[in-house]
Amino acid sequence: MLKRTFQHIHGIGEKTEKRLWAEGRTNWEEFLDLPRPTVLSPWQYDLACSELERSLRAVDRRDARYFSDKLLPQLHWRLYPEFGQRIAYLDIETTGALAGISTITVIGLYDGERPRVYVQGRDLSRFAGEIEEFTLLVTYNGKLFDLPFLRRELGVSLEQAHIDLRFPLAALGYKGGLKKIEQSLGLEREGPVALLDGWCAVLLWQYHERGEEGALETLLRYNLEDVIHLPTLLAVVYNTRIQRLPFFLPQIECPPLPHIPFGFDSALISRVLTETGRGVVGERSTIANFSPLR
Repeated sequence: MLKRTFQHIHGIGEKTEKRLWAEGRTNWEEFLDLPRPTVLSPWQYDLACSELERSLRAVDRRDARYFSDKLLPQLHWRLYPEFGQRIAYLDIETTGALAGISTITVIGLYDGERPRVYVQGRDLSRFAGEIEEFTLLVTYNGKLFDLPFLRRELGVSLEQAHIDLRFPLAALGYKGGLKKIEQSLGLEREGPVALLDGWCAVLLWQYHERGEEGALETLLRYNLEDVIHLPTLLAVVYNTRIQRLPFFLPQIECPPLPHIPFGFDSALISRVLTETGRGVVGERSTIANFSPLR
């Protein structure tokens, strides 16, 4: 999809891009090989040719950031799958505003093969070195939340291209929290961990600091549940968008969910839900109906 994109060129927006496609310029090579399209003036055409030659060189050197800097956030999905080989799905947990100065407690990362976690007081500093192996980052609301926290606390520059799924999902009409969007798409999580939210994660960390057994493992499970669902949401965005194009592109398969190597403590989850005032309503939400995945 990336090589069929023209909106990263100065002066070309959605309408002009569609007109270029209608005139048979459906990829960069066709644009450069064919005569000037009628939709562009001579000076616009020269500018576009120069930009597309630079774009081809950027693809050759695997510079995803070149395109994310030029495209609107709602179009960053077009970087996938061109740059999907070294991709990191990210989500963080924090101590929350009620704890004073909020700090990172857990970082969850999924590279498409195995989930990883980094924990405050244990190995949080290891993240700075390991994130450098990736060229593309994917988050939900990470532009405003996760990435600023990571830059400020860990001193990481995070110069990689970044797809914040909040923007392309909103462009498709899906707004709100991550779990709300998943439910609207028919993606249901199983088990009592699905009942938790960000404030519950804050309490679980406090339980852990008090030495309560099972609190940290439950928190890690909660964090990774968010992370491993991001590839599915990216696939939904990509497949929905390409169906609306005037040319054919193959859809990508929604990846299977990986195994999460952490269980949960049902009793702790029940306490957290009670303490945060999250009502447990209905048979599906009854904690006693679930068994810990240990």
